[in-house]
Amino acid sequence: MANLQVLIVDDHEGIRRGIRSILSARPDWVVCGEAENGLEAVEKANSLRPDVVLMDVSMPGMDGLQATRMIRCQVPKSKVIIVSQSESALISQQAAEAGATGFVPKSELSYARLAAAVDRQDAGLDGSRLSADSLRSNPTHPQLPEPIAPSDTAEAASALLAAIVDSSDDAIISKNLDGIITSWNKSAERLFGYRPAEAIGQHIMLIVPPHRGQEEAEILRRLRRGERVEHFETIRVTKDGRLLDISLTISPIRDNRDRVIGASKVARDITERKRIERELQQQQEQLRVLAESLEEQVRARTEELERRNLEILQQAERLRELSNRLLQTQDAERRSIARELHDSVGQVVTALCMNLGSLAPYFQLDARASKAVQESQDLVQLLSKETRTLSYLLHPPLLDETGLSQAISWYIQGLTERGDLKIQLNICKDFGRLAEDLELTIFRIVQECLTNIHRHSESKIAYIELTRDENVISLRIEDEGKGMSAKKLAEIRTQRSGVGITGMRERVRNMRGELDIQSSATGTKILVTFPRAVAGEPERQNVITQAAQ
Repeated sequence: MANLQVLIVDDHEGIRRGIRSILSARPDWVVCGEAENGLEAVEKANSLRPDVVLMDVSMPGMDGLQATRMIRCQVPKSKVIIVSQSESALISQQAAEAGATGFVPKSELSYARLAAAVDRQDAGLDGSRLSADSLRSNPTHPQLPEPIAPSDTAEAASALLAAIVDSSDDAIISKNLDGIITSWNKSAERLFGYRPAEAIGQHIMLIVPPHRGQEEAEILRRLRRGERVEHFETIRVTKDGRLLDISLTISPIRDNRDRVIGASKVARDITERKRIERELQQQQEQLRVLAESLEEQVRARTEELERRNLEILQQAERLRELSNRLLQTQDAERRSIARELHDSVGQVVTALCMNLGSLAPYFQLDARASKAVQESQDLVQLLSKETRTLSYLLHPPLLDETGLSQAISWYIQGLTERGDLKIQLNICKDFGRLAEDLELTIFRIVQECLTNIHRHSESKIAYIELTRDENVISLRIEDEGKGMSAKKLAEIRTQRSGVGITGMRERVRNMRGELDIQSSATGTKILVTFPRAVAGEPERQNVITQAAQ
C-alpha cells in the first residue's frame, strides 16, 4: 500500500512538532510538507498534492477555513481535516461548511483520534472516527514503532518553553526563596537595563527601591506558604535609577515533591497607564474645585460664571477623552493578554497534551503508568480548556475572525452552559460585518447586560435583538426579572451609576450612539442605537431566531 502523504498547517512550531510526533507512530504516514498560514497551505497543496491536509483555524493572513475552501476547489482529491484549538460545535459546523472531511480538537489530539480521521484503510478518508479500542483490536493494523524517548520529549518541551519565555514582551524573572535571581529574560533586560550576566546571582533587591524592602520580604513570606500574588502594583528601579510603575504576577515554583523552591515573576510596565490615571485624577480634582467655587462666583459676577462654565466644559471634554483612552487601553490589554494566552500558554499546553497522548500506547501493559499518563493528560486538557475560556472571555477570537453574530452566539452558549439563564438571540442572518470598533462596542454591551441579568435580575430568560436598516443599527436587550427601583433608575438616567453602566454609556457616546434604559416590576429593557454612518455598507436582511437553552 502506498504511503499516505500528509501536509501539516499550523502557525505554531510546537503544535507542528507534536503532530509530527503523533504521525511517526505510523510508518506509512509521511509528512510531505508544512505551512505556517492559510496562503502558504494553498500554495503547497497545489504543488505537493497531499492525500490529507491537517489544518489549523486561527492563523495570520488567511485563516484555515478560507484556505480549506480554496484547497477543496483547487485540489479536490486532497482531503482536509480541521485540527483546532477550539472545541466549539460552531467551529465543527463551519469546518463542514468549508468542505473539511473531519474535525479534531487539539486538546483531544492523539494517535487514535488522528488514526480515526486519517487512516485510509480503516476510515477511507471520509472523516469518520474510530475508537482507540477498535484500532488496537484490528489484526491488519500495522505494528507501532519503537517509542519516542520521554527525555527527548521533555527536552523539546523545555526548549520550546524557554523560547517562549525569552520572546515574551513581559519581563519574566525567577528567583529562589532567598531572593537570589536565577533567570532573566530579554524583556527584563530591556525594562530594567541589566544584562542577564549582571542580574543572575544578584539579590532581587537589585531592582527594588530601598523604601520597598519590607514589601519584598512579605512577598517572599507568602511564596514560602505557596501563595500566588496576582496583579500586584508597585514600584521598581532601573539600572540608571529611574522609577517604574510595575504590575507583578508572582507564582511559586515547586519541585517534583511539590515543595516550593522559588518563584517566577512576570512584570509589566504600567508607567504610562499610571500617568494617565494621575492626569485623570488631577482633572477630576480640578473639576471638583471649580464646582465648589461655582456658587460664590455666580453671586459675584455673571461674566465670571460664563467664563468658569466654559472651563468646566473644556475640563469635562478632556475627561471624556481620557476616559476613552482608558477604555481603548483596556481593550488593547485584553486583546494582548488573550493573544498571549492563546499563542503562548494555550499552545504550549496543547503541545504537552499531544506529547502525553503520543506516549499513551507504550504504557498499555503497565496499568499504573497508563493510569498516570491518562490522569496527567486529563489534567492538561482541563488546564487547556480553562486557559482557552479565560482567553476568549478577555477577547473572543471569533469577533475578529467571523464577526459579531458568531461571537455573541459563542458567548451565549458558554453562559447558558454555566447557569440556568435561557437566552434568545434574534439577529439578521446576513447581518454582515461592521467597523471593528463598533463590533467590539456592541459585544461589550451585550456582555455587560447579560452579566447584570445573570447576577441581579433573578430573570430566567433574556432576549437579544440586533437589527440594521438604511438609517441605524439597533440593539435591544430585555429580561423578565424584578426590575430596578425608581430611585436607582433616576440615578442611572442622571449618569450617577456604577462602573459597568458608565462604561457602556462611554462606549456608546464614543460611537455617536444613544442609550436608553427602561425598567419596571416586570423587567428591564436596554435600547441602543448607532448611526448607519459608523457601520459600513448595508447588508441584505433575513431575520432568523436562535435559541440557547
